[in-house]
Amino acid sequence: MVASGKKNVGRPRKGTRGLDLKQVIDEAWKIVDEQGIAKLSTRSLAASLHVQSPALYWHVKSKEELLSLMIEDLLQHSLSDSPAGMSWQDWLKHIGRRQRNLLLSHRDSGMVAALAPPTERLRTELFPKIFGPLVTAGFSAQEASSTAGALAGMVLGWVIYEQRRETLEFVESFHSPGEGFELALDLLVQGAQVRIAPQK
Repeated sequence: MVASGKKNVGRPRKGTRGLDLKQVIDEAWKIVDEQGIAKLSTRSLAASLHVQSPALYWHVKSKEELLSLMIEDLLQHSLSDSPAGMSWQDWLKHIGRRQRNLLLSHRDSGMVAALAPPTERLRTELFPKIFGPLVTAGFSAQEASSTAGALAGMVLGWVIYEQRRETLEFVESFHSPGEGFELALDLLVQGAQVRIAPQK
């Protein structure tokens, strides 16, 4: 007789093909890239991974959690291999460009980010890494996090516009999306320079 117990719920059975979290995240992005976010579910992901749902639930319990893990992975990637010794101005521009490019490398990533609930890891690890160089430069924690939040909002909104054909065509009727993004980055950094940096 098989014993039951909450601590074993979702644990992959002995003999089933093992999964790691990176494999789960990569496969989720593959589904979104090929079919769009509407086709992503824990059921479709389990089928794509050729596993039973309990094996997947050991890593991720819901679609919302899955979306959060997907965005966490992109944010972590945007922070990896970043050059050391940049000014806070160059750091903000570097992170903004990295995040936009990574988001644009996946279909519907703007909507994934918009729907993904913030996680504890985002609050305690990833977001502080983004605004950390601003604190080092003399910004208060509130100033630094607000500036990084403004950057995140700009990047996400820009990507959502670029990923929808109708809004992309609207933007392109006025200016190049890439050139416009660079100008927006400059304006954000210059605004922070005028509003905050002279007070230090």
